[in-house]
Order: sequence, then structure tokens, then C-alpha cells
Amino acid sequence: MTNSLPLFFLDNNASRPLTTRENEINKKLCEIILTIHESKEFVSRERVQRELFNHFHVNSWNELGTYSSRFTALMNLTDRQKEVNFYMHIFEQIFNLCTLNDLKSLLAKFLKVENYEDARLGPLDKNPEVQRIFKYKPMNSDQPIPMITTGDIIKRFIEFQRGHRHQRNTPFEEFLDNLVKIYELQSREELGIFCKSFPFLVQVI
Repeated sequence: MTNSLPLFFLDNNASRPLTTRENEINKKLCEIILTIHESKEFVSRERVQRELFNHFHVNSWNELGTYSSRFTALMNLTDRQKEVNFYMHIFEQIFNLCTLNDLKSLLAKFLKVENYEDARLGPLDKNPEVQRIFKYKPMNSDQPIPMITTGDIIKRFIEFQRGHRHQRNTPFEEFLDNLVKIYELQSREELGIFCKSFPFLVQVI
């Protein structure tokens, strides 16, 4: 890891300088967070702490002889995890339609970072709350999120409705299957689409 740390790791509110031992712990903390993030895995506080304790052969902060609150990198990670979880709970209540591709920019704006990746939380699609809400399951672990916008879905839904205007009920399952074909995917779970209610979309459109 380079000597210059990302702003994410800098401590502007330390009550007192870190001790030599704490500096060693802090360096390892930053290394663990970056390693998990760059491995394209979800960066959870629990995993970071577990790997830190394993490295120093301890079972708790008490055994390390310090407090977790002394380390800005860990506090920032915890805060951002809470912010993402909070946003996703509100998102689930307020939004009716959104794509995973669009969620990235929404969350980046909420977290006040240029890109979601700058939050050092791992890939967006690896976040448990995002997986739960979007039911996103790519065929391959390194598969990129489809570049589908919410506007694309609305446009295609309007076109689909025109072709089924004489049917009493819009076949939403067929619409999703058509999207899978259009974007050359293998399953609906790869689309990365959250839609709370397709009937509501019909009413709005």
C-alpha cells in the first residue's frame, strides 16, 4: 500500500495523536479495507475487525489495548455502511422503479463522493441490502452491472404496452423476459431492476 492514504482514511478530529502501536493498527486497518474493496467483495465492519484481530492474534479491542473509535478509517466505514442501509430502507419505501445502474449515482450523491467506489465499501451489487431489494444475481461474480437506466425501462415498457393494448391485463412477466433477451442476459435476476409495482406503472404511464 502506498504511503499516501485516500481522504477516506484521514483523521481530522483526533483528540490526541495515535501511539506507535495505534499507528501500526491503523496502517493494517487501512490495508484490510482497501484489500477487501479491491478484491471486489463487500467491505463490512465485522469482516475488517475479524481480519484485524486475526492479524494481531487477539479476540477484542480490549486485548489490542485501544478503542475502535480511535481509528477514523473504521469509523468512516461504519458510518457509510449505516448511511447506505438507511438510504436503502427509505429508497424501498419511496421509489417505485429504479435500475441498479442508476442507484450507483444516487448513492454516490447521498454519500457525497464522486463515485460509489470512492466510499470503499466494495461493489454496490455485493451489498446485502442492495441484493435483497434488487434481487440481483449475476451469473458470474465479476459480471458488470448492466448499463440500463430507469429511463430505458420506462421507454421499453411504453413500447411493450402499445403491442399489448388490446389485452385486458399487461403480461409483466413477458415484459421482463423480453428485457432479458434485449440486453442479452440469461435471467431476470441479472437485469438489476427494482420495480415495486408494475400495475402502478401502468396507471402512471
